[in-house]
Amino acid sequence: MLEHYQTLFAHLHIDRVRGRWGTETNHGAPHKTFLLLAIMDLIAQGEITTNFVELNADLIDTFDLYWLKVMGSEKEGNIVLPFYHMKSEGFWHLVAITGEEKMLNAPIRSLKKMRQYVLGATLDDELYALLTDSQPRDSLRRVLIETYFSPEIRPKLVEVGAITAQSFAYSRELLHRSHGQFKLEEAPDIDSQYYTESRSTGFRRAIVSAYKHTCAVCRIRIVTPDGRTAVSAAHIIPWSISHNDDPRNGLALCGLHHWAFDQGLIGVDPKAYQIIVSPVITPDEDATEPLRVLQGKALYLPDHQALHPAREALRWHQNEVYRGEMPHTLL
Repeated sequence: MLEHYQTLFAHLHIDRVRGRWGTETNHGAPHKTFLLLAIMDLIAQGEITTNFVELNADLIDTFDLYWLKVMGSEKEGNIVLPFYHMKSEGFWHLVAITGEEKMLNAPIRSLKKMRQYVLGATLDDELYALLTDSQPRDSLRRVLIETYFSPEIRPKLVEVGAITAQSFAYSRELLHRSHGQFKLEEAPDIDSQYYTESRSTGFRRAIVSAYKHTCAVCRIRIVTPDGRTAVSAAHIIPWSISHNDDPRNGLALCGLHHWAFDQGLIGVDPKAYQIIVSPVITPDEDATEPLRVLQGKALYLPDHQALHPAREALRWHQNEVYRGEMPHTLL
């Protein structure tokens, strides 16, 4: 059975229009291979535990990382294309939303339409069983890498797999770390065994998930159809100072409030978990009202108390970053 899928993986139906794809992908479109590699990574990390592949943020992020490492940012990747067109390979089966089965016969190129008509996809049961076993999974991974990518590019693909594995492991480690004693600073080399991308991705995943994609300050929550979120993971004590990715040294913040927090224009009362607004934000300017109205509002907190921001970290921010006094002169 493994040999059967090795043959199928080595003969994917991909775009090979002359001049469209370079030598790094052996002159073929890499979409299907990146999607299959991403699925293997998520199965290996226990993020896909049943024979159902959902087009969610983790899958999109992993696909995007493969694309960025190999193709760069100049050429845009679209995960919807392989997710839909993989059905031509025979082992991939789209699952339509009830009543929308006929829509699967028409090409789907946008994530909006994908969400309208498709729940996800399943693999052949035999293939899924192989992918849950590390040895056949690694064998099929090698087929993809050696068939569709040049020798110079192959190490990058192995690196992406390692980064993905480490990022999930790091997220789990951070959640475990949140149950111990909080430290204002960690040793600079505490996480040196991790790729920088694994550390930043793992921290972001832990924080954004804990706050349910919600800004802790304004409570805005926007998740686009392709899984993009309006918030990012902010360190309370900058990592350059603390080397501390403990979730209790983090907040999920939207772009405006991330900037305002880093600039000391807003802070958090470490006792009451209430937002405080710097007196630098003068009350006589209408344009500053969106920040001024935050004064005294409760901070949005994770459900689990162990993930609440550390009061020591908030106190450090209040003392070292927050602008608690009006300067003598303003520009």
